[in-house]
Amino acid sequence: MTKVRLNKFLAECGIASRRGADDLIIQGKIKVNGRVVKELGAGIDPQKDKVEHLGKTIKPETKLILAFYKPRGVTSTNADKHADKTVADFFPKKLGRLYPVGRLDKDSEGLMIVSNDGNLANKLTHPRYEHEKEYEVIIEGNDPSNVKKFIKRFKLDNYLTLPMQLSKFKKVKSKTWRMNLVLKEGRKRQIRRIADILGYRVVELKRVRIGKLQLKELSSGKFQSIQEKDII
Repeated sequence: MTKVRLNKFLAECGIASRRGADDLIIQGKIKVNGRVVKELGAGIDPQKDKVEHLGKTIKPETKLILAFYKPRGVTSTNADKHADKTVADFFPKKLGRLYPVGRLDKDSEGLMIVSNDGNLANKLTHPRYEHEKEYEVIIEGNDPSNVKKFIKRFKLDNYLTLPMQLSKFKKVKSKTWRMNLVLKEGRKRQIRRIADILGYRVVELKRVRIGKLQLKELSSGKFQSIQEKDII
């Protein structure tokens, strides 16, 4: 059988994303046929070679991809000792190891992808792929004229953001507006931070689309099985 890259194999087994797998390899946490392998780009034969992570033999898992409606107040990690509730609390243990693909901050709600497929995680989170993510946002402020500036570029974390798309802008009540924003990247709390720069407070933020996958009728705290083609 043709050899595959070790990091790709680890990602397919649900151990980590490819980048995360590279970190495990560098840290000396992966063995192949009893020998620690630290060479990035190392290849293996999945049919013949024995791969271990922290002493446990690794085997490919059946790919599982879930669309999940993360409720507000839930932390989008599997484990956090400071969190009241995490994404992992919503999935039965019989489904095996599942990881959130990307993040959605605690104060936000809406569509997330949860999967054991590290390669999918890489496709959806790596900046070069520029997959669209759409959000319904309600903001509060004194001046509606600044709203159009959401489509401009802003410097966050010494990085110049890509322009957002703005649509469905309408007044909800005095000093409060609703709109949809589409991003092709995901800087930490990007929409909230830009809103703050423009003089607004985000009242509600809900992600309603990732790629071509839409939240639609999925209820808060619920999930459903999907396929990669439903997203990309």
